[in-house]
Amino acid sequence: MKAVVLAAGLGKRLAPITVEKPKVLVKIGKKTLIEHNLDKLHGLGISQIALAIGYKGEMVKEVLGETVVYYQQKEPLGTAHALQITRDFIDEPSFLAMNGDLFFTDPLTDFLRLKPPAIAVTRVADSSRYGKLEIKDEEALSIREKAPESTSGFINAGIYLLPKEIFTWIEKTGLSPRNEYEITDTIQMLINEGWHFTAYELKGFWRDIAYVSDMGEAQRVALA
Repeated sequence: MKAVVLAAGLGKRLAPITVEKPKVLVKIGKKTLIEHNLDKLHGLGISQIALAIGYKGEMVKEVLGETVVYYQQKEPLGTAHALQITRDFIDEPSFLAMNGDLFFTDPLTDFLRLKPPAIAVTRVADSSRYGKLEIKDEEALSIREKAPESTSGFINAGIYLLPKEIFTWIEKTGLSPRNEYEITDTIQMLINEGWHFTAYELKGFWRDIAYVSDMGEAQRVALA
């Protein structure tokens, strides 16, 4: 199986840390975020990996060298757009995709055993920062990006098993209210068309590293 890692985010909410480097090069413990996540993929036996890079992407290349295939997102047009630029890399029926700015402890071995499509989820007290899911019998019934209500529930953890057909559906995805092409909108289109997404609840610790407070929590776990 191949994997695509979305590593093109600007990391505005982590400024001034991300003024001089992309968010995926923030260190958690002794490694950068992107190194933690590549190690996770290598542990699953995945060696063919593409990275969608953007802001200060040359710095990512300096750290990782030729260990991955790079695709440059020239404009920050959202997660679906970042995934779409890697389309030529995928030549198999399904693949793993994930955000590069995550820190989590689940080894993903059980997740990888699922039949695609599947989406990793985690439960949070305040879902307003994330894509919130409605789940029934371990199946995702709906997903809505950054709903304004501050309610608890399952949210999109940014890790997916996707069919190659996702690229065709990205072409049909419109701009979101944030003026971006969101992968959550594409997934909702697939759900509406009858695709069954298994919702896999991650075990252990998970954080989307968006704020300094997220970094602090992840550091404590990494150094424990």
